[in-house]
Amino acid sequence: MMNVENIKVGETYKYKELCNLLGVKCETATNKRVELLEEFERYFEYERPDKYHFLIKKIYDKPLPGLENGYFYKTMIIPVKCSKEDYQYLIQCSCWAGDCWNKLVKADNDFYKENNKFMNKSELQTFVKNRTPLHAVGNQHVYLKYYVARDAMFRSRKAGHENSNKVKLPYKKKKYYVVGWNVFCYSIDYKKHELRLAKKVGEDGKYQKPITCSFKTMPKHVVEIELVYRNGLCLAVKYKEPKTNTDIKTNNVAAIDLGEIHSITSIDNNGNAIIITGRKIRSIKRLQNKEQAKLRSKRDKLIKGSRQYRKYSRAIYKLKVKTDKQILDCVHKISKLYLDYCIENGISKVYYGDLDSCTRNTKERVNKLVGQKLNDWCYGLLMLQLENKLSRYGIELVKVSEAYSSQTCPHCGHRHKPTGRNYECQCGYKQHRDVVGAMNILNFNEKDVQLEKYNNLKYLRIA
Repeated sequence: MMNVENIKVGETYKYKELCNLLGVKCETATNKRVELLEEFERYFEYERPDKYHFLIKKIYDKPLPGLENGYFYKTMIIPVKCSKEDYQYLIQCSCWAGDCWNKLVKADNDFYKENNKFMNKSELQTFVKNRTPLHAVGNQHVYLKYYVARDAMFRSRKAGHENSNKVKLPYKKKKYYVVGWNVFCYSIDYKKHELRLAKKVGEDGKYQKPITCSFKTMPKHVVEIELVYRNGLCLAVKYKEPKTNTDIKTNNVAAIDLGEIHSITSIDNNGNAIIITGRKIRSIKRLQNKEQAKLRSKRDKLIKGSRQYRKYSRAIYKLKVKTDKQILDCVHKISKLYLDYCIENGISKVYYGDLDSCTRNTKERVNKLVGQKLNDWCYGLLMLQLENKLSRYGIELVKVSEAYSSQTCPHCGHRHKPTGRNYECQCGYKQHRDVVGAMNILNFNEKDVQLEKYNNLKYLRIA
């Protein structure tokens, strides 16, 4: 807590004087000072007449929500709006990052051939230092990306799945790559709506004029900024969002049966069932496949690398970006509907089926039509958004086996593979096939639960 009673509205204070009056430590490190200034904004509103003074405008009766109760990482994508000169410099930064990646991949491979082992973290970090004209943190950002990708390859090989022997180190050459700035390399002016990104220090040891980008909205508690390409240069702003929700602590448990037609079918201990259809996602995917097939058939008749060939390649990319945004919007809406269902029924734990076995190696197991449906199924993206949303309320998401969950009769236990949308058993039991799957996932994993029917069912579709 800060001693805001020691300061007055309309008074001007220096940074050190203000810290002493508020009873807080006077931070001098850049990252700590940024956090402290954001903490000031929770207790009072101020202006900066110059670099050294703080003018108190308003003192709040109660401090605004902060990070003391926990936080979640979120990312906001904003388009780059800057001068033409700065825009060209950002493109050049992306090229330098790609060049740094290529040199790093080659150096790591050469090191392995000579020493029969890969470069460790400190050796990678030393190698990228001053490797390109990119700012220092930008080079370090590339090495961290490479290290994470390499570590993922090692973990995938240790996992021992069917494709473990096919996993490779990063090897493709990149013309462009992601550029990063951390809290030491940018400054945000919320009053002027300006973001300033640092450049590399000049040969004379002086700082160069920073890249200035304008924005409409910018979140607080920014941690990192990345330069990405989304049909044009964009900035991916990673920030901390304060946790304001209370965790759900009940004994109510639910299970999810994921599907390509019905994205989520779920039921809880009390028999409250919900079906959220994903037909809109399927229609978007179908349209994308048809339009891309038309463009590719025309492009394949052209000489590779020609002007017309590149034109069709850009059209295919634009179509993909557009449909990906539409699908992400649908996934957010579906996950929000399910979050509302969990809050309404006080659900503290959710089981969902492991689908890795049914979506891997589809070419060898299923026909072309079914294979395309399975490849278009974005259940991984849906589970990622569900995990992000449910974790805000302390809802546990547990991955379990869904073997025979859609074939087993909840009444008699007989296994029968249904052909339509409804499940019919020889004992006379009838139920929606996806509801049967959700019931069995819950019955298999909860000892005291044996559901055979639902008490109420909601069927929801997204707009």
